[in-house]
Amino acid sequence: MPKASSVVVEGLRDWEYIPAPEVVTNKVKEAIAKFQMLKHEERIVVGVSGGPDSLTLLHLLWRLRSEFRWQVFVAHFNHGLRGEESDEDEKFVKDFCKRLQVTCFSKKVNVMALAHEQKFSVAQAGRRARYQFFAEVASQVGASKVALGHTATDAIETLLLNLFRGTGTDGLQGIPPISPLTILEEQIESESQIWLVRPLILCWREETEVYSQIYRLQPRLDKSNLDTKIQRNWIRLELMPMLRRRFGKVDDALWRLCELARDESAFLNQTANEQLSKMLLHADKQKIAVYRNELLKVPKALQRRIFRLMVEQILGQLNEVNLEHIEEALGIIERHFSDASYHLPQGLFMKVTKGLVWLMKVATK
Repeated sequence: MPKASSVVVEGLRDWEYIPAPEVVTNKVKEAIAKFQMLKHEERIVVGVSGGPDSLTLLHLLWRLRSEFRWQVFVAHFNHGLRGEESDEDEKFVKDFCKRLQVTCFSKKVNVMALAHEQKFSVAQAGRRARYQFFAEVASQVGASKVALGHTATDAIETLLLNLFRGTGTDGLQGIPPISPLTILEEQIESESQIWLVRPLILCWREETEVYSQIYRLQPRLDKSNLDTKIQRNWIRLELMPMLRRRFGKVDDALWRLCELARDESAFLNQTANEQLSKMLLHADKQKIAVYRNELLKVPKALQRRIFRLMVEQILGQLNEVNLEHIEEALGIIERHFSDASYHLPQGLFMKVTKGLVWLMKVATK
């Protein structure tokens, strides 16, 4: 990671070492080039919550718009979880966009009620509704990229969350720099693939916070981010400080693990795709089938990835099928040549019959 330079900013202690705006700008340019996130003359939708990360991202892309000939739009999703504070966040983002003369789209949804209705957690329901809204805005303005304000700090926090919950190599990536925006097909139709890009992925959170102070962006404070009963907040506010005191530059070490896991996952996914094509009998949007014996011939690490690819063929990348489900399914496949079945989340059904493994979407009540 590039080293931060020192500048003096009004309102900050003069002895603090803080990153200059040029460092953040250079890191964003590096990320865009390294991961091929954005092209010249693209239309970009920026997801903006009002916090320091998303405001920094919007302000920086707005500053670079002339150089790269970008058209920038903003999408703000009001989850309605914090009452008046949520509404004030929405008003703040709209006013901020007016000052920049950037078109802002906003939407308010009662996520708590939505979660109850869909029988998902609040986080899952919010993510689905938010991503659906981002896709709608991107389709409306003709954009294929939605930029989000995730940083390297978010990535290593996600790595630890995934590790504690139980994860494979993919989870050690933390947050990928670029990923397809995937939601349930029945929610929205799009003529082309929309991608989530994270131009701040090489920046630390401290850098975006200082950037927002230097430019006096006056970001909103979400008080729920201080609640250590929430696992991610506990990792950020309690665990990481302890690890830094004990091990020193632990952030850099965890970030290197993210990068190594990303490279190895890319290689294994490519190999899994090649192997899947060799054992495939049938594939469409509702069902997919492979030859059981061919699946069992490959190493267990590839079996897991091939089965994950089969799941994603039907449900997309954002799904509730976890490592435990995959291990259970592979165990059934290994023990049975025929007459075996297994129900997975989101109406996904697997059956083993006459040497074939079928994975299919079934109707749910």
